Amino acid sequence: MSTFWFAVLGLLFATYFALGGLDQGVALLLPLYRSDDAKRGALNAIGPMFLGNEVWIVGAVGVLVAAFPRLEGELFGAAYPVIVAVVLGLIALNAGVQLRGRAVRRGGFDALITGGGLVLAAGWGLLLGVVLHGVPVDAGGHVHGFAPLASPAVWLTALANVALVVANGAAYLNWRGVGAPSRTGPAAAALVALAAGAWYLQGPPDIRNPLLATVLAAVVVAALVFAGVAKRPGRAFVATLVACALPVIAVALARYPGVLASTMDPGATVTVESAAAGGDTLRLLAIGAAPLLPVLVAVQISCWWLFRRRESQPTPLYW
Repeated sequence: MSTFWFAVLGLLFATYFALGGLDQGVALLLPLYRSDDAKRGALNAIGPMFLGNEVWIVGAVGVLVAAFPRLEGELFGAAYPVIVAVVLGLIALNAGVQLRGRAVRRGGFDALITGGGLVLAAGWGLLLGVVLHGVPVDAGGHVHGFAPLASPAVWLTALANVALVVANGAAYLNWRGVGAPSRTGPAAAALVALAAGAWYLQGPPDIRNPLLATVLAAVVVAALVFAGVAKRPGRAFVATLVACALPVIAVALARYPGVLASTMDPGATVTVESAAAGGDTLRLLAIGAAPLLPVLVAVQISCWWLFRRRESQPTPLYW
């Protein structure tokens, strides 16, 4: 049962990294548009899906807290400043997008949107890096400081994730008929390859499946390169979606059946089994929460299908 919920957790986070990364990418590209109409057009391109994209992180955090309380406690303890920044970034992005259209002077809200997107993209990249690096936890489950945040490889992972969401946002805007840079994929591919090389040089402890993680990293790079040369915008967008989702799966599978490696005491490494809640709690979640997952997927797909038209066609004004 713990493995099932770990797979659900990974699926939710991977989906959020792809779809939430889409919102962050558009936010980071916003300063490239000079006129207010162009900026509003970019934001309206994600309007129908914006709130739906953010729902995935609510589900992911809910599963994390309910099904893996030890993982939540030790990860949050090792990266508490990043967690605070991510929450503030999420609030800033959502508030900025929804309040911008109500303001007379919108420059401040534009900065809030872009700043929120940058903090979110970098923050989620940092959390991936912390999981890959390992955390300073002792046998008693006590976390000592924020040592992973001093690692250059962790920050390089954050930079790579920023490049990933920018490529994702640009591919989406091009697909929707809103002009955006078309060569962001190869640049993101180079940063992902550089980050992967940094992790090989650092050699984090307790990596169980390095070959599988390497294959997935190579797929990410290939997808980004393909996005840069694809003739059809829709194919480029699908490629960037895959590239944004796979790092979550790659990091999780690199450690599985471990989750968090201890950099202080190898015996304190957290596994899927030791991080999970009790069997009764997991069974209760399976009865109460699991049936909601297909509903969440169906709502997201229906939103995308209903509002699939390009921005060049008549469309409601959202923001």
